[in-house]
Parts: sequence; structure tokens; C-alpha cells
Amino acid sequence: MSKRTTGSRRTSTDSHDADDAFVVGVLEASNWARANQQVMTGVGVLLAIAAAGGFYYLSYQSQMSDRAAESLETIYSSISLSDTEGAKIDLATFLDQFGGTAYEGEARLVLGELYLQSGDPQQALAVLEPVGRRPGSPVELQGATLLAQAYEQEGRWDDAEDTYLAIASRSDLAFQVRDARVAAARIRSAQGDADGAIELYETVLGDLDENSPERGQYEMRIREIRSGAST
Repeated sequence: MSKRTTGSRRTSTDSHDADDAFVVGVLEASNWARANQQVMTGVGVLLAIAAAGGFYYLSYQSQMSDRAAESLETIYSSISLSDTEGAKIDLATFLDQFGGTAYEGEARLVLGELYLQSGDPQQALAVLEPVGRRPGSPVELQGATLLAQAYEQEGRWDDAEDTYLAIASRSDLAFQVRDARVAAARIRSAQGDADGAIELYETVLGDLDENSPERGQYEMRIREIRSGAST
């Protein structure tokens, strides 16, 4: 019995000690706040300024995004009217004004493709490299495809092949992977790398169903390459 009583007293004492410590802590915090009222006021002002700044920034970004969407829609109208030269100028201006918005990538794709269509790969490279150099997102993968085409127009075969292979390794879309491998195989074949080209075509065949109608064209390409290599 005596042992139970002692344990009970200790538990009660510990509880009172914890309550006392809590009260002391609250009083100390209250005293510090009164003594540093000016500091607390300054902190409150800073927090208010930060909140206002954050709200303004979000509002500004929203307005910029809306303006970018409207501007890009107008440029598309110019392209539909076959005013491609005017569209190029407008897209270059767009990138200066709205380069940090969500529409930058889309604008780069359109401008890069216009340069490719007009046979100006150097300008296309300058526009497309920021969006297609390290493809990951769908827009970046599209940009990489156009970038590889620009490298081909420039005769930079190694860069074109590397870009196509990067697309094939990073895309989740079967058709995009296949098209990239086929393009890389075509470059290898043109550069005299018959074994490398055949390897890629065989990889493409391995991803196709046995009854796929596309198998014939790739099997024919392999036969052509082997025939050319043996002559």
C-alpha cells in the first residue's frame, strides 16, 4: 500500500511541475512580446507587405498569361492568311515580351517551324535549342524533333542523330519513339554506318506486332542496306 501512495504522489507532483512550466513559458512569451512591441509591429508590417507583393505578382502573372494567349491567337491568324514573314516578326516580338509565360514553348515551336519551311536552319536552331535541347515534356519533345530537322538542314549529322536518339529514349509515345529511331537509322545509313542503321531498324521491328503492316517497309530497308554494304 505504501508503495502505491508514493507513486501517486510522484505522478501528481510531476503533473503540477509540467503545468507550472507551461504557465511560466506563457508569461515569459507575453513579457517578451510587450518588451519588443516595436519589433513585433515591424514584423507584422513586413508580413503584410510580403502578402501584398505575392498577390500583386500572381495577378501580374495572370494578366501576362492572358495577354500572351491573345497575342498568340492573333499571330495564328496571320499564319492562316499566309503572312509568314509578318508572323516571324510578330513571334520574335512575342518571345521578347512573353518569354517567361507558359506560351513561350509553343511560340518557339511555331517560329522554328516557319524558319525550317523557309530554309533558314540557323535561325531555327537559335529559336529551338532552348526548348528542344533537353527534351522531357511534350512541348520539349516536339521542339527536339524540329531541332533535329534543323541540324539535318545544317548538315550537323551527329547532333541530329543524338537528338533523335534522345527523343526515342525519353518519349512515352510509341509513334514518337519509332519515328525518332527511324530518322536516326536513316542518318546512320546515309553516313555509311550500315550496322548501326540495321541495329536501329531491328529495334523498331522488335517493338511492332508480328502482323503490323509497317513491318514490310523496315524489313525492306534492312535488305537494301545489307545489299548496299555487300557490293
